[in-house]
Amino acid sequence: MEQQIQSALEKQNPWWFGKPFDTGIPRLRYYPLLQKYLDAPEILLMLGARRTGKSTLLYQLISTLQVESRAILFINLDEPVFQSNAEDPTFLSALIEEYIAQQEGIHKFYIFIDEIQNYTHWAHALKILHDTNKQLKLVLTGSTAVLLQDAASTRLSGRYFPSTVYPLTFIEYLHFIGAHQPTLPEKRQAIDSYLQYGGFPRVALEKDETLRHELLKHYFQTIYLKDIIYPHNVRNNKDVFELLYFALSTMGSFFSYTNVGKTLHISADTVKEYLSYAEQSYLLSMVMKYDHSVRKQIANPRKIYCVDTGLINAVSFKFSENKGRLMENLVFLTLRKQQKQVFYHKGSYECDFIIRDGRAIVRAIQVTASLKDAAVKKRELKGLMEAMCAYNLSEGVIVTESEQETMHVEGKTITILPLHAWLTQIDA
Repeated sequence: MEQQIQSALEKQNPWWFGKPFDTGIPRLRYYPLLQKYLDAPEILLMLGARRTGKSTLLYQLISTLQVESRAILFINLDEPVFQSNAEDPTFLSALIEEYIAQQEGIHKFYIFIDEIQNYTHWAHALKILHDTNKQLKLVLTGSTAVLLQDAASTRLSGRYFPSTVYPLTFIEYLHFIGAHQPTLPEKRQAIDSYLQYGGFPRVALEKDETLRHELLKHYFQTIYLKDIIYPHNVRNNKDVFELLYFALSTMGSFFSYTNVGKTLHISADTVKEYLSYAEQSYLLSMVMKYDHSVRKQIANPRKIYCVDTGLINAVSFKFSENKGRLMENLVFLTLRKQQKQVFYHKGSYECDFIIRDGRAIVRAIQVTASLKDAAVKKRELKGLMEAMCAYNLSEGVIVTESEQETMHVEGKTITILPLHAWLTQIDA
C-alpha cells in the first residue's frame, strides 16, 4: 500500500492504535434502524444534506461495535489522496481488498465509507465486493441523492437499506444546548434560537451569533457548489444562484415553473431542472397539492421548503419579519423527518399541511404566527375546517407561536398549540 494512502488511513482510524475519537453528542436514539441495519448483511446507505451529522453518526456506530479494532476500516473520500483516485475504477476495491489481506484471524470486517459520491465507480466496486465477500459489512454516507440512489437502485438493487439523516429535531437541539429539563421560558427562548439558526449540529453548538451566521452561509455555498454546480456541470451559475435565492425568499408560497421562469427570465424547463438538482442535494423539498388524481397533483402549483430554517435566514429572510413562514417551514421539516407523506390542501381555502397514511388522509395542520387578528383567525379556521370536512377528519391542529386553546366547531375539535409544545409532543 502506498505510503500516502497508509498515512491517510492511519489518521482516519485512531482506534487501530487505541486512541480516543470524538463521537459527539449521541443521536442514535433518533435513528434506531441504523443499529439494526448494522447487523444485517445488506449495505447501509446513509443520505442527507452536508453537515447534518452523518460522519458523526458513523463514529457513534463504530463506538458500539464489540470487535477487534482492525476489523473496522473507515475511509473518508474527501481526503485529497483519495479524491485524486476518484476516476480509477479499481482503486476502492483494491484498497479494501489489500487492507483485508493484511489482517490475520479476522472473519468479519466493517467498512465505513464517508462521502461516497466522491468516487465515480462506487456502485460497481461495492456491488462486486458485497457479492463476492460475505465477511464485509459496508456502511456508506452521501449527500447527492440522485447520483447515489440511481446507481444504488440499478447496480445494488436488493442489496442495500437507505436511511436519511436530517438536521437536529427540537428535542435534539435542546440536548445539544444543554437544556435537558427546560422551563417554559427556556423552551420559548430555545425555539426562537432554533427557528433563527436552525438545527445543523455544529451551528447549534456555536455560541457566537456571528460565527453561526458565517457557518450557515458557508454551508449554503458548499451545497450550492459541490452538490449542485459541480456534479451536474452547470455552466450558468448566476441563474442557479438567483433561482435558489428566489426559492428561499418565497419559502412556503405557491409557485409554478412557468411563473418563476418568467420572473427570472429563464425557461420553465430550466427552472424545473435546477430545482430538481436542489432537491437532489437535500437543500429544498417540494410539496404538492393533494388530489386523488396524480396527474392533477403534478399540474397544480407546488410549495417549496428548505432543509433548515437557519439557511433561509442566512441567505434571504429577515427573521423578525418572517417568523410565520419560518414556523411553517419548521413544521414541514418535522413532519418530513418522521417520514410522513405531506401535501397541502387547496379548495376555496387553504390548509398548510395534510398527512397521508397509505391511501387515507389522517391529519390536517395549519400554521400561523398568531390568531389574535380576527381576520387571520377566520381565514385559518376556514382552511382547516374545509380540509377536515373534505377528508372526514374529526380533529385538526393549528400551530402558533405562543397561543394555546381547544375549540369545538361544528362537531369537530381544533387544538391550538404553541410551536414548542407541538414539536415536543410530536417528537416524544
